[in-house]
Amino acid sequence: MIRAQRLVSLSAAALMALAATVFVAAGAAPVSADPTPSRYPYSNRDVGFSEVGFDFKTPGGIGDHLDRMQAFVPGRTPIIRAWTDFHTYASKDDVTGAISMDFDHLDKVVMEAHRKGMRPLVTLFGSPSWLNGGHIWTANPTQDPPETWLPADSEAWKTLVDLTVQHYGPPPGSPPGTPPIVDAFEVWNEPNIDGFGKYDGVYGDDGVIRPGDGIYDTAADATATLARYWELVKIASTEIHTTCGQCYVLAGGSAGLGAIHGDAARSPSAWLDWGYAHGYKDTFDAVAHHPYSEMNEAPDTPKCGAPWENLFGPPADDTPGQVCGELAALRDVMVRRDDAGKKIWGTEWGYGLITPNPAWWWSEKRDQLVKGVRMWQAQDYTGPLVLFSYRDSKGNPYGIVEEQGFVKKDVTLYDDLSLAFTNPDLRVPFKSQGGIGGYDLSDPRDRVVPFDYEHTGKLDHLLVYRPGTGIVYVLRRKTTVGAERPSFETVFRSTNGIGGFDLSSANDQIISYDFAHTGRQDYLVLYRPGTGVVHVVGHASDGSFWPVYTSTSGIGGYDLASTKDRLVAYDYEHTGKLDHLVAYRPGDNVLFILQHSAAGPFTPVVGSHQGIDGFALTSPDDQVIAYDYAHTGKQDALLLYRPGAGLVTIVGHGAGNTFWPHLISSSGIAGYDLADRRDRIVAFDYAHTGMADHLVVYRPGTGYLDVVRHDPTDTYSAVHVSHQGVGSVGWFDLRNAQDRIVAYDFGHTGSADHLLLYRPGGRAVTIGTR
Repeated sequence: MIRAQRLVSLSAAALMALAATVFVAAGAAPVSADPTPSRYPYSNRDVGFSEVGFDFKTPGGIGDHLDRMQAFVPGRTPIIRAWTDFHTYASKDDVTGAISMDFDHLDKVVMEAHRKGMRPLVTLFGSPSWLNGGHIWTANPTQDPPETWLPADSEAWKTLVDLTVQHYGPPPGSPPGTPPIVDAFEVWNEPNIDGFGKYDGVYGDDGVIRPGDGIYDTAADATATLARYWELVKIASTEIHTTCGQCYVLAGGSAGLGAIHGDAARSPSAWLDWGYAHGYKDTFDAVAHHPYSEMNEAPDTPKCGAPWENLFGPPADDTPGQVCGELAALRDVMVRRDDAGKKIWGTEWGYGLITPNPAWWWSEKRDQLVKGVRMWQAQDYTGPLVLFSYRDSKGNPYGIVEEQGFVKKDVTLYDDLSLAFTNPDLRVPFKSQGGIGGYDLSDPRDRVVPFDYEHTGKLDHLLVYRPGTGIVYVLRRKTTVGAERPSFETVFRSTNGIGGFDLSSANDQIISYDFAHTGRQDYLVLYRPGTGVVHVVGHASDGSFWPVYTSTSGIGGYDLASTKDRLVAYDYEHTGKLDHLVAYRPGDNVLFILQHSAAGPFTPVVGSHQGIDGFALTSPDDQVIAYDYAHTGKQDALLLYRPGAGLVTIVGHGAGNTFWPHLISSSGIAGYDLADRRDRIVAFDYAHTGMADHLVVYRPGTGYLDVVRHDPTDTYSAVHVSHQGVGSVGWFDLRNAQDRIVAYDFGHTGSADHLLLYRPGGRAVTIGTR
């Protein structure tokens, strides 16, 4: 589907407008009357950026760079991760021993980000020789660079942390209660690997680190390095929280993959567990983690025997009884250590994006990045996710754009990743790769119909059938207790059809319908287009089904003599009851609306051979659905569309049998172009209001799915956009041409506010909701 791509090469005028409308308005820190401001509620909807330096040679400098980051995630307040680099900017007077810090370089990023309303995250990192025990460059790669040696001087470390926290407190002259400029501090970067964390010493059984031989050895000094790191966390935490009670302290050994050389004791989860075991539970507010995967692997690739080999990995729910990724391993430690209330922050994550790679490689990386964002957002224990990085720099190909600011080879990667960060995925309470409730969905003919089986007014059962075979099941969601995962069970099954209708033809169709005018879709209409055969079937309290209406010559004067014929339940009289039937024949311009009277027969209230106002049903691709256009809780409008042509018309029913168009479009709806014959539309209660007043527009085989809202201004807008289907955890990617979607009442609330996505012949089922 063709969409307008996001603007990346922003003009000077555009940047000025963006700054004026977004950043200046947000630039001032909020002022609280309370002298102790509350904590900012960071969540996994927060997105950040971690760059390798900000000294880009662009006309607008750092400000321009930050503006482009904001443009990449519209509607979000980006987090900007910046390092203190104490080894470069901190100094100690040789005579007095006084320690000072030159913040000018860091201020260029932190203060500009704060002015624009962004939220800086400062990583406390870097050891000058006077801090790290005298280590300098040695030209020995096992000992260098010296700044990666952990601080040995605790008092000097304490002073540097205090200077930093004081410097980035509330702006001078601020009223009481003003939040600090920086409210989140990360203690070091990847301290559990040689490249960033070294310490020399011997850790004794008494918990004391004694001097070593002055040389770092990966194996011999591993425990001393680990122990010293947690000592530094405690010192930093005490200083930070003394000055800034609402500030977050982030800690943890955040690296892995090949950098820990297969040593499980150096994995992030092992480092975290050691910290808990040695009394450091109360020294940090969140866990810092870098959920990288290997370059050629997806974020959900399982590594069940060595979870640190995928620092992301599948969520624990996907691998019951096993921990198959480091993110799940961290969570497992936190739960076992009774610290499940804290969040895991992804303070650095991404993939190297090297321009010369072929198109298939770029598509793969796009999907992996989007999947990673969706997976991260789907967990209830994750905090912000920080992308490394927005822009390339020398030696760093991880940027979404080139160093000069241009989008890289695949513009869809930029667009889709932006959408993933700014459009939260639908929540997935149920997923299966093996069918549902005992029905295997192994045949491409399988179809699913939501149905009010128990006469409650709720479409909370599923009728699943296989035309041409006689197979039909009715499924219900089982009652769950506590944290038990949702599941389904079969309450009815047959291999001989249902209610006297044998389902022996591959053309057979079923819909649910309010035959008795009760406001409940607790009857079934079963019909065989091309033959005139139609049954209306009711459900008795003993579980049996019986026909209340049968015909071999159509229904209500509509002959059902064409294989193209379709029936749709519709609220013609604005009563809130889907007790009329729309019978239509796409390609022949025929549309009837049928009424069931109390006396028993069906009669036509509309019989047209010229389509309906504003829409001629002259294409065999034409589709019709009932829709709640007016937000009244009544599906009393008809939406007619022609996939592949962009045509869509919404009509309302007036006095008598008159209709008038609410919308006539030849270019799709709300930016979705309807330019593909596979496109389908489903009415859906997206907002959980009890009204099917949103539209799900999707394209099976491509991953495209939009949720469209009818706005008060009588326009239409997309409130959810995905190019990757629904639910990265369930990961129903809509990449199969057989994929289908129905709206369903999963929660027994009386509203079809969940989407059930299924793949006939592929066994996959995912249920998602806002």
